[in-house]
Amino acid sequence: MSEMTHPMLPEADGDAVRRHAGALVRERKRALVAVIGLLVVVTLAFSAIPAIIGAAVNLATTDGDRDDLRWLVAAMFGVTVLGVVGVMFGRYEAARFGESILDELRTRVYDAAVSLPGSIVESVGTGELVARATGDVETLSTATRTSLPSVLFSSVMAMGMTVALVIADWRLAVVGLSVGAAVAAPGVRWYVRNAGVRYRRERQADADRSAALLEHYTGRRTLWAFGAADVSHRVLDDRGAERRASQLATTAARNRLRPALRFGQAAALATVMGLGAYFLDQGSLSAGALTASSLYMLRLIDPVNTLLEQVDEVQQAKASLERIVGLIELSEAHERTATWPEDAAGARTSEPTGLPVSLRDVSFGYEPTRPVLESVDLDIPAGQRVLVVGPSGAGKSTLAGLICGTHDPWSGTVEVGGAVITGIRRDELRRRVALVTQETHVFARSVRDNVALGRPDATDDRIIAALEAADAWGWVRELDDGLDTLLTTNHPAITPARSQQLNLARIICLDPPVVVLDEAMADLSPDSAGRTERQLRTALAGRTLVAIAHRLDAAPAMDRVVMVADGRIVADGSHDELVSTASPYADLWHTWERARSGELR
Repeated sequence: MSEMTHPMLPEADGDAVRRHAGALVRERKRALVAVIGLLVVVTLAFSAIPAIIGAAVNLATTDGDRDDLRWLVAAMFGVTVLGVVGVMFGRYEAARFGESILDELRTRVYDAAVSLPGSIVESVGTGELVARATGDVETLSTATRTSLPSVLFSSVMAMGMTVALVIADWRLAVVGLSVGAAVAAPGVRWYVRNAGVRYRRERQADADRSAALLEHYTGRRTLWAFGAADVSHRVLDDRGAERRASQLATTAARNRLRPALRFGQAAALATVMGLGAYFLDQGSLSAGALTASSLYMLRLIDPVNTLLEQVDEVQQAKASLERIVGLIELSEAHERTATWPEDAAGARTSEPTGLPVSLRDVSFGYEPTRPVLESVDLDIPAGQRVLVVGPSGAGKSTLAGLICGTHDPWSGTVEVGGAVITGIRRDELRRRVALVTQETHVFARSVRDNVALGRPDATDDRIIAALEAADAWGWVRELDDGLDTLLTTNHPAITPARSQQLNLARIICLDPPVVVLDEAMADLSPDSAGRTERQLRTALAGRTLVAIAHRLDAAPAMDRVVMVADGRIVADGSHDELVSTASPYADLWHTWERARSGELR
């Protein structure tokens, strides 16, 4: 069985990464200056040590004043203490600087993930989104905590030691560094050309494996029911093999870089010592200068090696940052910035009223060449209750998503309260148009917090009224702590039906002008669903109500019925009107009645 290749979320290019990273750093300019200032102090302190040792060598090999050694020893002790203290504070400030950036990135990733249009999430799959919001962020977190302080410290230290080497003797610095660079250049050049691609592949392979794990875990019951566990095993084995191959590729890249740098360092040190010995013999270099230059070259090896050890983390962090920034930029491309027009019909009224909904020549689909809805026109007056019915796959839930702004239409416009919603900020839209689906979630919070999720300032009286309207107050008040009872999805009192009731109570508590119910009562028993529907009609009186349903129980009580088939509206009118004529809805109603009569018998 072959597996379809899902489209992936985009990755950001280098310019976009630099733009976002630069903005994050500029917002923390003072903190960065403080970190670099501390690291410069540390570098100056440690750079003084070889110079002090060189001065001591000159004293020992000449007729200098031996009493000066005491001052050199005191100076050595002082700069060592300064360097150690500077390292301690420098690494702390560097970590704090990195954590500040990481905290903002986490917030941006979360905002981007939850604000993506539903059509994008559905096309790429939740696994890809989860991998970026968790795995890539965690990789970046590890790099920030472990690598950022080391990279900052080692970079400044390497530059400082290079400058000190030039000051000690520019000839040794130029020749030694040139020889070292020439020896290391082929390996470094190859790594720069090839490593980035390999690390991006490793991050993508890791994301693919995580996505496959999530998908097959979510569908484990289906796999078990069809005896298809071997399909899952093959897919996960393939994903694991791809990840192993990508990890081996990055390991090979590191193994090619490290020997090149090691040989380059050895060649540079040997050149400095050999050439320095020649200059010493010629009398153009003192023993102290040769000692200091050799020590500087040795000390230059340490920060370079540290940077080398962090190459793996830095490259993985870079690949993860490209994926994270890609997600953020995709979200920004779909960002809605307009606020609700003040003159939009009903937008500012304090009375319990609905808003009109209008779709004009709307087309939409999840795949570019396969529209789900085509050229749909629909006008719903304010306060009207509309039932949308039709066969599975007809586009009912897609219609609900368009009204709620979850999907942006390919063409045409969707208006609520006279405002085109594709540009309205999502938080503004959510206060006016609320969607209740069959999928529910109970948060690990109190009953009160779960119901008041969209309206945190709701009073207990309002929350209880919402629970009563959702037919849930009876069992909630029997809980040990009533509204204060801490709930979870696995709480013994929470059944799928009760979870759905809590979801309905949230909407009633929020009290938006437009409510869209997408199979919202599918988990309720017929008796409970009928009772809840009646209570909802009372609680949402005056609001615009669009209900998507397979069951037709509520049809006679609705103001209007709209039937969707093959992506188009094929019937539109009151229940009595449509049943009394030869309409597709009449056929659906009579079929449903016969099926219900059979169930009752």
